[in-house]
Amino acid sequence: MARRGGCCMYFNLITAVIGALGGLSAFYVFFFHFENRQAGMWAFVSGVFAATTLFIHILYKRHSLELWYTPENLQQIRVLGFVGFLAGLAGLATYIGIAAASHEDFPSMANISTNYYFMAIWALLTLKWGASLFGFSHYYRKRLLEEYHPLLA
Repeated sequence: MARRGGCCMYFNLITAVIGALGGLSAFYVFFFHFENRQAGMWAFVSGVFAATTLFIHILYKRHSLELWYTPENLQQIRVLGFVGFLAGLAGLATYIGIAAASHEDFPSMANISTNYYFMAIWALLTLKWGASLFGFSHYYRKRLLEEYHPLLA
């Protein structure tokens, strides 16, 4: 059985907490304060992917992942993570391309509400948390298949 504690697990938990809190708080700041709606929405999606990753980490650590999800459910979550990865990749390429084509200056407080680089940063973080959700749901699915025994087999 895989270790459910140790430095790696705590590192994963701490980074997922930071990602979830950072994404959801950045949603509020970008969407309402700076009125950069696109960066705010990317921050929200990134925060949701980070929160989902945090949730499956906590379930795995507490030995209750098999009570919440079957291996088929984790396969569906893996597909969701892959879709998040692809969306983040498309957003990152699009915003970097738009910023480069329009010769946009680097981000500053003066152009925070219209700068495409902020949108690209949050698309990159969505890509990161989508890949993380994909990888960990795949890993936990493999571990669950080694331990999983359905009631009606």
